[in-house]
Amino acid sequence: MKLSLPLKLATMTTVVATAIAPFQAATATEFDEFAVDQSKFIAVAVPFNFRQYKLAIIEQVPGQQACWQESGNSPTTVDLLLLNFDHSNICRPAVDTNGYSLRHNGKDDKVEYTLNLVNQNGQLQLIADHQDPAQQDLVIGRTNGIVEAPMKIELDPAWKFTKRLYNGSAVQHIYMSDNPNPQVLKNVATLPTTNDPANINPSQPVTTQPQPLPTDQPAVATQSTPAQTPTATIGGLINNVLTPLSQAVYDTYNSLFTAPSTPQAPPAER
Repeated sequence: MKLSLPLKLATMTTVVATAIAPFQAATATEFDEFAVDQSKFIAVAVPFNFRQYKLAIIEQVPGQQACWQESGNSPTTVDLLLLNFDHSNICRPAVDTNGYSLRHNGKDDKVEYTLNLVNQNGQLQLIADHQDPAQQDLVIGRTNGIVEAPMKIELDPAWKFTKRLYNGSAVQHIYMSDNPNPQVLKNVATLPTTNDPANINPSQPVTTQPQPLPTDQPAVATQSTPAQTPTATIGGLINNVLTPLSQAVYDTYNSLFTAPSTPQAPPAER
C-alpha cells in the first residue's frame, strides 16, 4: 500500500519527534541546592594584574589545615595560605564558572548573568550583569574598601553560599544563592565527577562525605591569629610600572588561576 505525500510527511515527523524526545530527556539536567556552613567558604577578590582583580571562592575542608587567614576590616584582607602548601583534599578553590555560579530565584543563572568585579566608590562590588540591558543587575557583595592585596568579598544579606545537588548527591560546585531557606542535608553523597553537567554520570559509584553544614559558630580554621594587614604600597609605583618585587607578588597570586604544569622527567644518563 502506497502512502500519500501528506501522510508520508506526517509519518516522518512522528518518527523524528520520537527519536528526539529521549535525547532531550537524557540531556535535560535539573539541579537543586543545599545549605552549607558559611564559615567554611570565602569569596576573594584576588589581584591578577596591576589594579585588576579576579573572583575566587575557596572552600575549607573541615578539620584540615587552614586555607586562608583574615585580618583587618574595610576591607578585610585575606592571606591565601593555600598557596604555601599542597592543598589537595584540604582546600577547594573555585576560580571560574566551572567551579561557581549564580543561583537566582531557584534556578541556575550561569548564562543570563555574568559575574564581574567593578570598582565603584572606593571599593569593589561583585555585580551580576544581566545579558539583557533592560533587566536590572544584581549586587552580590562588596569589599568595603580597596587595597592591592586579596580582599574578602562580604556577601550582601540576601545572598549566601550553597552547593549544587544532583539526583540527591552533591556536586563540587558552589552557588552564590538568594534562596532564603535552602534544604539542610547530612552525610550527603558526593559525585566523583567534574562540575560540567554534561560529564555527570549517575551510574558512577558515589561516596558519602560529610558536608559543611550551617552553624552559628565562628570559623576555627579561618580565624586564627590575625596577620598584619598589607598596606597599599604598590599605589606609589612610578608611572604604573610594576617593580620586580611587586611583580613577584602578582605572580604568586596568578598561580591560583593557573593549572600546575606536569613536571618533566630528568633526562636519562648516557
